[in-house]
Amino acid sequence: MHIDLQYRPTHALAVVQLQPGETVRAESGAMVSMSSHVQVSTDATMGGKGGLMGMLKRVALAGESFFTNTFTAAGAPGEVTLAPSLCGDLAVHQLTPDHELFIQGSSFVACQDGITIDTKFQGFKGFFSGEKLFFLKATGAGPVVMNAFGGIEAMDLDGELVVDTGHLVAFTTGLDYTVNKASAGWISSFLSGEGLVLHLSGRGRVWIQSRNPTEYGQAVGGLLPPRKE
Repeated sequence: MHIDLQYRPTHALAVVQLQPGETVRAESGAMVSMSSHVQVSTDATMGGKGGLMGMLKRVALAGESFFTNTFTAAGAPGEVTLAPSLCGDLAVHQLTPDHELFIQGSSFVACQDGITIDTKFQGFKGFFSGEKLFFLKATGAGPVVMNAFGGIEAMDLDGELVVDTGHLVAFTTGLDYTVNKASAGWISSFLSGEGLVLHLSGRGRVWIQSRNPTEYGQAVGGLLPPRKE
């Protein structure tokens, strides 16, 4: 499997080249085009634990779409192109069995078949941040495609980093995290517009996005005329 990212960073597109018999699993609605002989099937497991009930948990807690699609090249090499619903960049991370990848729910796009997707609790304080309470946890071996709203930056961290919860895309095993106030007090934190932030520490890789989709939606929504009943 080979994945080429095009039209970065504003309207990125993932072009997935499949060898005969290879399969890529993608978020529902992510497919832009595919070769005519590529076979498509729909499931509700995402390779995660617990079958249908496990998928229901991921839907309710991590904001995933209920169904995912698998694309398999049947009998000959094939091509599938994928894109997220929001404009922005894409990144590919090559997952290995010796580490895990934690992805915020709306940033998952696709992965090689055989990779397991599950959830990881972010912490009770995440409830007050207005962001996802759960990260998706990817384990296994193969490429994982993630999307960002705006540009995406990958950073190799060896130490500490503070990230606004709305700008986090993903991070790898080796990094510990806590969710804390941006300022010393709750009132000053929320008056500053920052609310809660993620304190990352350790050694690993972290991906951040240049725009916060929630803040963007609030800013644009405030400029729109009232909806007519």
